Amino acid sequence: MTDHARHGRGSMARWLCEYVGPAGRVTATDLDTGFLSELSLPNLDVLRHDVTSDEFPAGSFDLVHVRAVLMHLPDRMSVLRRMVSWLAPGGWLLAEDCDFGMWLADFDPIWVAHPRAWHEAFPNGSLAQGRAVLRQIHQLGLEDIGADAELDIVRPGTALSEFYRLSIAAMAGQLISSGMMTGAEVARLEARLDDPDFLGCGFAFIGAWGRRPSAGNGGNDEGSPLQPVRGPGSSQDCRSARSASGPWAGPDRGARRRGQPE
Repeated sequence: MTDHARHGRGSMARWLCEYVGPAGRVTATDLDTGFLSELSLPNLDVLRHDVTSDEFPAGSFDLVHVRAVLMHLPDRMSVLRRMVSWLAPGGWLLAEDCDFGMWLADFDPIWVAHPRAWHEAFPNGSLAQGRAVLRQIHQLGLEDIGADAELDIVRPGTALSEFYRLSIAAMAGQLISSGMMTGAEVARLEARLDDPDFLGCGFAFIGAWGRRPSAGNGGNDEGSPLQPVRGPGSSQDCRSARSASGPWAGPDRGARRRGQPE
């Protein structure tokens, strides 16, 4: 498993270490491993790893989980194919990413300005990677494909609105230096989150999964969905594990993402 470029705090790494137990191992990676390195778990390996260029041996992992990473990268299909190559036969890929589609369609004139400004300030970023993964997952030679999604509805005074406020504040300098927003516009965008009449669409968080065909039986061996994993593999925000409901049975999606600290 890995934890890629968004500097994850390791909530999924902790959960997966509990899931696999002493018989399994979890590999968590990120470009910045500061938070991950603070974890002290006997079955956790932390690596600095760039999913676009660094490798793992083929067939290394029983699950590769990448979260909110692909949207920031160029050549996303190439990255997905690399991750599939790290799967053992019968291993799962779970790719989760943010999608701005509903945010772009929001009726609030202040709130709706942010996604396009973000895209201009960070031109490698994708506004539609969540939707894109629904097509990409079918082009990777995987089986047992599935997907789900959750939409953020942002309202004042919630942990979720604070997440969005902190995210906007963290990128304010780039938004202003790119010329896409003024300091006053950024301040108004942040303040809008406190207005009692605000209720807006945020990210749609879309996840898609599939399983690499098992060797020797044409991919028809379903195996035990709860068997221990050999060692999660992932990249720049990735994890690994399997469950009866799909590739894994992780914590509640909302807790996995924002609203609760990782």
